[in-house]
Amino acid sequence: MKIDEINFLEYLSKEEQNLLTSFNNFRNEFDLFYNIDRIYQEPLRRLVVSEDEAIIPQLYLYVHFHLYFSISTLLRSHLSECLASMRKAIDAALSAYKIILEPDYSEKYINRDKYFLFIKRNIQNEIKKDSSKYPLAHDLLKLHDANSEYGSHADISSFSHRFEIRKLQEINQDQFLLHYFQFPRNQEEYRFYYIVTLQAFYLMFLIFKLFLDKKLKIIDQRWESTIASLGPTLDKLRKETYSKFGENP
Repeated sequence: MKIDEINFLEYLSKEEQNLLTSFNNFRNEFDLFYNIDRIYQEPLRRLVVSEDEAIIPQLYLYVHFHLYFSISTLLRSHLSECLASMRKAIDAALSAYKIILEPDYSEKYINRDKYFLFIKRNIQNEIKKDSSKYPLAHDLLKLHDANSEYGSHADISSFSHRFEIRKLQEINQDQFLLHYFQFPRNQEEYRFYYIVTLQAFYLMFLIFKLFLDKKLKIIDQRWESTIASLGPTLDKLRKETYSKFGENP
């Protein structure tokens, strides 16, 4: 957006244009989003919990909301905001993980105990003491660090893909640009972030599945099959997409 275009209606129109463009660019990968959305939604039709267990479904729905918010912001070319949203969801999933494994901690969560205010750091410290603890959290902790660097603070990292310098040869000056929309110019890199976002929410779902497996009395084989196939598919696509623009995914 140029200086003479900066007004709210122009901004909104650019957002919708970005959204439609992203729908077209990622049309081959949209089934992955719908499948992840479906595995989150399916248990809600038959999940019954006691009042004491209600905090886990609440965190579950909070994470599902951020699945929608993260993807919708990414499709509108707000990469940093996508990463910030994902970080909040990871915090919620890690909190749920602790409570699922140690239900007595639910009271501490409700009372805003400091353990949960610093959930990521506390989980990391416990893993350092015993590497076998929280196996479903290891990859999410790495993502949390990346999200914190590029999506959660107004430091220089948050300007990745947002800041641009253009050389004006005719007047021997540089033009500094700050983009209101943030996205990689490399289409494969943009696709990579889309896949990584989906993979992150898939990994968060696996944490909640520990709880769901105990509460759902009827096994849905179609649901289980979709879950089992999504993991390898997302990992394969992430590596393939990254190999087209980077190294060591």
